[in-house]
Amino acid sequence: MFPRDRVLSSLLKYNVAHTPDEPTESLVSKLAQFYADRTLTKSPITPADQAEAYFLLVSGRLSKTTGQVITVDGGLHEAFLR
Repeated sequence: MFPRDRVLSSLLKYNVAHTPDEPTESLVSKLAQFYADRTLTKSPITPADQAEAYFLLVSGRLSKTTGQVITVDGGLHEAFLR
């Protein structure tokens, strides 16, 4: 989702242990887990998680739900409120 240089910059910014020669996938995984650890669920949010929320809205399963924003953030919003 982010370019390698941005991932490396974020890892350095947050002092997440890594080596610059690691594969990009490994670096992205470490950054995703760092962000996830700051949420209530402690699990990374994937594009599939976001797609599931969209699917529920367009599928009719939530046909009685109107005017809502479904937040797919692992509880990050709640974590910042505390």
